Amino acid sequence: MLTFSLAKLKAQDYKKDSLQFKIITNIKYNSSQVEDIKLKKVMCDYCTDNQKKQLGLQALKLAALEQYDPKNKLENGIKILSIYIRLSKTDFLALK
Repeated sequence: MLTFSLAKLKAQDYKKDSLQFKIITNIKYNSSQVEDIKLKKVMCDYCTDNQKKQLGLQALKLAALEQYDPKNKLENGIKILSIYIRLSKTDFLALK
């Protein structure tokens, strides 16, 4: 009982002290090979341009890793990925 309560308390602290960002990326496939990975949109109303740029670069790195996942592969076409990044508020402020 006590461990469950502590785990729940830690999870709530994490939610209070963190921010979640949604970033949309596109992976273009041609003959089952990745042709291009593009950043579509960083959803953040209060981010500076530099913070959006840093979040976008991180999302592109994550999308590059996701291209190898069999559920994301296509024969031909564009796979749209929604990538969620969660940062603590202090780490987010350090993105200046």
